[in-house]
Amino acid sequence: MMRFITDFADQGVILPVMATGFLVMALRGWWRGAVVWTGMACLVLAGMLLLKIAGLYYAWLAHVPIISPSGHVASACVVYGGLLLVLGQKWFARFPALMPVPVLGLALVIGLTRLSLHAHTLFEVVTGGIVGCTGGILTGRQCGAVPRLLWVYLLPCVGCIAWLFHGHHLAIEGTIRSLFGPEALLHD
Repeated sequence: MMRFITDFADQGVILPVMATGFLVMALRGWWRGAVVWTGMACLVLAGMLLLKIAGLYYAWLAHVPIISPSGHVASACVVYGGLLLVLGQKWFARFPALMPVPVLGLALVIGLTRLSLHAHTLFEVVTGGIVGCTGGILTGRQCGAVPRLLWVYLLPCVGCIAWLFHGHHLAIEGTIRSLFGPEALLHD
């Protein structure tokens, strides 16, 4: 069950979900939302890449185990959490103090799956959660007025793509290590 849940936050699912969400928002004429949601997700993913690379070099220099913040947690928070905040924007405008609830809930659920699968340490999960929750909340605050009935088109499309790609895995960690790791760049 933990693997089933965590697979919804794998890059093999997140990237097609992002592309689909962008296309639906753009086709409905909501360019601001498309750019803010997708752009923030890309910024979070880029930030996580930099943190993962920094963790590789820190481990190499300090001779400690590799530190790799959870991209699954960050991705789920910014993509799914940001989408929830966007679609519930009118409600969250009345109760802004509750904006963190959906993204923190996603961070908790995906974080627990990563911990139970021994894929990350608590520090790595919390780091991914902080980065992803920040991105998700900023998405909800910056997206602008949401078109009426956007959810009618967006949720079925995004949901179908998430189910269709569920179980697809991209070997991102290995690719990051082979391309950016100190052994790859600083070999003799």
